[in-house]
Amino acid sequence: MILKVEHTTVFEYEEPVYETATEVRLQPASTPDGTQRCASFSLQVSPSAPIFEYTDFYGNAVHHFNLLQSHKKVQIVATSVIETTAAACSMPVEEDEIKLLDFSAESRYVHFDPAICELADRFRDQGDDYSRAMEICRHINSSFRYEPGVTDVHSTSAVVMALGRGVCQDFAHIMIAACRHLGIPTRYVSGYLYGGGSTPEGQDEASHAWCEVYCGHGKGWCGFDPTHKTLLVDERYIKIGSGRDYADVPPVRGTYKGTSSESLRVSVRVSSLDKPA
Repeated sequence: MILKVEHTTVFEYEEPVYETATEVRLQPASTPDGTQRCASFSLQVSPSAPIFEYTDFYGNAVHHFNLLQSHKKVQIVATSVIETTAAACSMPVEEDEIKLLDFSAESRYVHFDPAICELADRFRDQGDDYSRAMEICRHINSSFRYEPGVTDVHSTSAVVMALGRGVCQDFAHIMIAACRHLGIPTRYVSGYLYGGGSTPEGQDEASHAWCEVYCGHGKGWCGFDPTHKTLLVDERYIKIGSGRDYADVPPVRGTYKGTSSESLRVSVRVSSLDKPA
């Protein structure tokens, strides 16, 4: 598929602020196995500022900028064109075991809560790692309720487990915790999901989150989505980046000097550029 993403983030302040430092992770990845290629990416910032780029520890593209002058509004517009294919698992590859350690332990939002460990242990004898991950994903999808507003970006897997509800980020954290408890390296993925044009006119789509499970060198990294009944990642998914949990790949993160309160508005539009058959 050929997909276009238009992602707009607006910060507004009641009173002027200054010395804003902002870090952006909005550029879709070009994956080594060729299942996704970022054909183009542009980032526009208002007020205007020089934009710098680097690659973080997990291989994600990061853009950052500073606004030294006073301002009451910051607008960030990221536009991408991405080519995707249907593979749910990457090409078979044997990862360095040292690199997998980061995706095997607890992290800021992923905790081995007793309730999560109990859930995971139900699937310990399910077969190979892929089968265990699939059953955990299916269980979360059928047992947890999707409900925006009951959690926030700082909610841990333990909090979500107790609530039994949340959003895509929360379900990804639950699955990551369960898989890691069973010794299966699992990483958090930030990105988008194309809704097939089903989003009503005038209503924005949203960023999405899922996870990738390392199922051994025979299968490589496999994408699972506990939020949707399809369970497996396909060509509708656009990956921005991955890390231990949400803390490693927030779309936008920043600080500013000033005492004014901050409000945030985000709009996302994902559309298909494929020509009709």
